[in-house]
Amino acid sequence: MQPSARNGLQGQGGLGEEHGFPESFCPQCNPNPKFPNVGEAAATPAADWCAGHGLPESKCTKCNPGLTAKFKEAKDWCEEHGFPESVCPICNPQTPPAGTPGSGTLAAGTKIRFRSAAIEKAAGIEVARVEKATVGSGVACTAHIDFNRNRLADVRALVPGVVKELRADVGDTMKKGAPLFVLASTRVGELRAKARGLEQRVRTARANSKRKKQLFAEGVMSKRAVELAEQELAVAESERASARSALRLAGARSGGSGTYTLAAPIAGTVVRRPGVVGAYATAETSLATVADVSTMWALFDVPESKAAQVRVGQSVSVIVESAGKTSFRGEVTWVAAEVDPKTRMVPARAELPNPKGALRANQFARAVIHTGEEAEAVVVPRAAVQRLAKESVVFVRLGEGLYEPRVVEVGLSGAVPDAVQASGDLRVGEDVVTTGAFLLKTELSPDSIGAGCCEVEPPGGE
Repeated sequence: MQPSARNGLQGQGGLGEEHGFPESFCPQCNPNPKFPNVGEAAATPAADWCAGHGLPESKCTKCNPGLTAKFKEAKDWCEEHGFPESVCPICNPQTPPAGTPGSGTLAAGTKIRFRSAAIEKAAGIEVARVEKATVGSGVACTAHIDFNRNRLADVRALVPGVVKELRADVGDTMKKGAPLFVLASTRVGELRAKARGLEQRVRTARANSKRKKQLFAEGVMSKRAVELAEQELAVAESERASARSALRLAGARSGGSGTYTLAAPIAGTVVRRPGVVGAYATAETSLATVADVSTMWALFDVPESKAAQVRVGQSVSVIVESAGKTSFRGEVTWVAAEVDPKTRMVPARAELPNPKGALRANQFARAVIHTGEEAEAVVVPRAAVQRLAKESVVFVRLGEGLYEPRVVEVGLSGAVPDAVQASGDLRVGEDVVTTGAFLLKTELSPDSIGAGCCEVEPPGGE
């Protein structure tokens, strides 16, 4: 292609023989020429910009094939790349209008292709689906899962004894009052014997009081004697109630022996059971732990600088890697009134529903405490976003071995802690690279030699 034709100048007035310049913009004959094609992209509005091919939409012959004949007739045609020569994104690249996604260092339409399928597989590329999710301003923090301590019971023997029988195992679901252990205790035997003696004493005192009241009515017994009989009955009943209370507190049921049963104080699951047959149990010895695991606690470490944004009642999203990256939603129920002097973190807590039992105590988690209004938006995994110069870029998988970098504006965190809002040329359902995104980024970085496993295709292809 001749230089004049290469730059789209044929058929626009020809060459001026006197000065050796094209007549239409000869600096001597036309010092202030109007260039019909060159430089027009600078005035192109953002709405008339084809981000996919890097030229004004009104002149994009890829999106509007019907324009091809017009530009060929005007001799404004780049045969090599298939665009009007004056706005060819390869020969005459234009700067996208202000406010257009992709108006930075990355040329729109650039693609990265792996040299072979084997290399792509060896690179370990992993993708995730672009989705719509709830986003809003929030505080990201680490967390760990714990039992709901308001629904947790530690079973101990308040009256010392020896474990004789086990009635429950770890993992068993118990109703409130269901038996857990049978213990033998000399103290319980003494209490039962005392209770039986007090029961007889109450019966005797009641009969004595009744008889003296009758004698007093007949004028045979003094009033003072009646009062003393009633006093004796009251003391006997009080001591009997005390003995019964001691037995009830110990969990001892009625019977004549020195054995008694420890029952589940709440409904739930036996999560720990260190008690074994033959163990000597005291109030200092934990025999079992029963937990209601239908709800769990998420305990957060909120950075001191963000603590002022956190309030009771705010919604939270918690993701636990070991639970299949499932997001759990809950609500903040407590925020500490002090800062941990060692970590400079503010503890906070949320209650999470756990109907399927996927949450387990001591799991590590990541969380977002939502502190602002929420709305639906397009989100991508945080790992998919790479920084290229001053732009945020994601890599969309177009097909086997073929990826397209797209500039996005990163916004608020998503409903799950590892997702962020991404606005730009992205559509729900597309696949973006997560693992391996940095490798693809090195192929585009001007200060990097690249990994050498890919080829960067400039814009201009279909």
